[in-house]
Amino acid sequence: MKRIVLIALALLIASSLGAAAQEPQSQSTNKPAAPPKQSDQAGAQPQQEQKPQAPLIDRRKLPLSDRPNLSLADVNTDIGIDKRVIVMMAALNVAGYDYESGNRQISALRRQIREDLKDVNPNLVQRLRAYFQKHRKGDNDVTSVAPYLSLALSMAQPPAFTIDAPADRLPDEVREITDFALLLEEFYHASGFSKLMPKYFEAYVKVAQNYGAPAGLALGMALSYLHTDPILELPPLYTSRRTSGPSTKADDKKSDKKGDKKGDEKGSDKKSDKKTVQDAALDSPNRVRQFIIMPDLLNATGAANLRVVRDTYFLLLGPTTEPNVEAMRRAFLTFVLDPLTERQIKEVAAIRDPLKKLMESRGDRLDKEYSQRSAYFLITDSLVRATDARMDALGLAARRKSSEDEALYDLSLGYDRGAVLVYHFYDQMKAYEAVGVNIRDYLSAMLGNVDFARESKRLDEYAQRVERGKQMRAEVKFVPVPPPTISNADENLVARIAEADQMIKARKYDEAKTTLESALKDQPNNARVLYGLADVMSKKATALEDSALIEETLFAAVEYYRLAAKNASPETEKWLMQRSYVAAAKILDFIAENNPTEAEKSSADAAIAYELAIKLGKVEGGAYEEAEQALKARGQKQKP
Repeated sequence: MKRIVLIALALLIASSLGAAAQEPQSQSTNKPAAPPKQSDQAGAQPQQEQKPQAPLIDRRKLPLSDRPNLSLADVNTDIGIDKRVIVMMAALNVAGYDYESGNRQISALRRQIREDLKDVNPNLVQRLRAYFQKHRKGDNDVTSVAPYLSLALSMAQPPAFTIDAPADRLPDEVREITDFALLLEEFYHASGFSKLMPKYFEAYVKVAQNYGAPAGLALGMALSYLHTDPILELPPLYTSRRTSGPSTKADDKKSDKKGDKKGDEKGSDKKSDKKTVQDAALDSPNRVRQFIIMPDLLNATGAANLRVVRDTYFLLLGPTTEPNVEAMRRAFLTFVLDPLTERQIKEVAAIRDPLKKLMESRGDRLDKEYSQRSAYFLITDSLVRATDARMDALGLAARRKSSEDEALYDLSLGYDRGAVLVYHFYDQMKAYEAVGVNIRDYLSAMLGNVDFARESKRLDEYAQRVERGKQMRAEVKFVPVPPPTISNADENLVARIAEADQMIKARKYDEAKTTLESALKDQPNNARVLYGLADVMSKKATALEDSALIEETLFAAVEYYRLAAKNASPETEKWLMQRSYVAAAKILDFIAENNPTEAEKSSADAAIAYELAIKLGKVEGGAYEEAEQALKARGQKQKP
């Protein structure tokens, strides 16, 4: 029954959605309702006898399975906008943060913020750039701004920007850049950012308003899969020391005598009560854990940064076409599993040495995040990755269900960097699904049966499946997503193209081919339909065994790519032209390598296709870098 109730959480739109237009609250607002007021008017007429009311219960003390109308607030989760993050990312964009995923152009909002800030004092811009370059440590992607986001979340709201956390509680990466707060404050005032804030705040609110339903889905499915409630409070980091004055025998006797007198019982009770209040005042409150999801629209597309500041987990999401439910799921898994791992003191101590040895076996590929942090971090990170991969394979809170080979490939990336228990936990979680117990009761057993000899050979064990998963991931990555407008297409055709794309992702190639051929009859020269048919034919060829049939199918794909590039709109579909040239060239290279009779012509045609792609220049959503790399590789092969 508990599992069913938890799943219901996933189907609710969070009641805290309205908080999207507010800044995150530092304390939970899920308070019990106030008791009804009673009339105190003198001489009031006696009222009719009312039925006794049930005693009010603080719902926070109830397990999730007993709470009606679950919402995000029940798991200390909120959706918010943070002005500190907006100002910080605006400053970093001015300071030279130009990264964008997938070789895209930066987003329209990032271009707008740069336009709005183009008149900032050049000397200040130069100092911002110099600071950012000095501290980025060679990182050129979203990791280069992660410490600055943690710094922003550790500061007071603008215009103060004072750091409100003790230095010893700041992460090392944040302590190294605390003086950037002074530059940020100067930037805020010099740029007049307070006047720009309402416009950008409104843009963030519009995006955050779409987070409620996917957040409920991600959190609900995570709790249902783990069969647990999250730990929402932790003991204080320290407890105030109680001090009391020395007690003398005379005082004791005097107290005893007073206690013997009639009427002194009341005074004694008052003294006792007073002491209790004083003791209570010395008690340090529990630490409240929170999970807050917020947009980070001035970051790269698809960026997902989980920042932990004291006991609050902030998930900052870059712009996406639809809410990043997988990132919400993964971050919330970290929020749930972190305190559980930290409780396994004996189990972690027992495996610390062999775990360190296995981690260090990654050599130069080992990420410093694993080498510099504790065994608890490595274990939690491995467990989160494994659980996340299992949920992907099951299609739980995922926009697309992954195959198991894809999951094993994803895990190999983490393993190679240092998360060396991902495969162990993946197997354990797969077995756990049939058991259905609370993860709290299963974690100790998982840590107690690690076979380190096997874990050291996991990449070899799964080599073939990892390679298959890598290929599948590449296919999904390069399936083009229909842009908002498609040239020479009405609303009905756009819907059919989108439907065919989903079929291709699901590897239903025959169904996709039928859908696209039907669309082509209505629009014979539609480049997007032609591209889809080319994609289908190239993928169908991988499932064939007859070499002649394979080659015939591949040549058909090349012809479709040629027609797609020919009919693509140079104004709105240059990306499609470039991808068509590169895809056709790769197929021709493959044919040249496998059929000597076609080698010379196919190789020459491939070179021409690559050159045509290069001439188009860097195009958002295109394949310029692929063409460059392919030409470079061809040149190296031709060297004696």
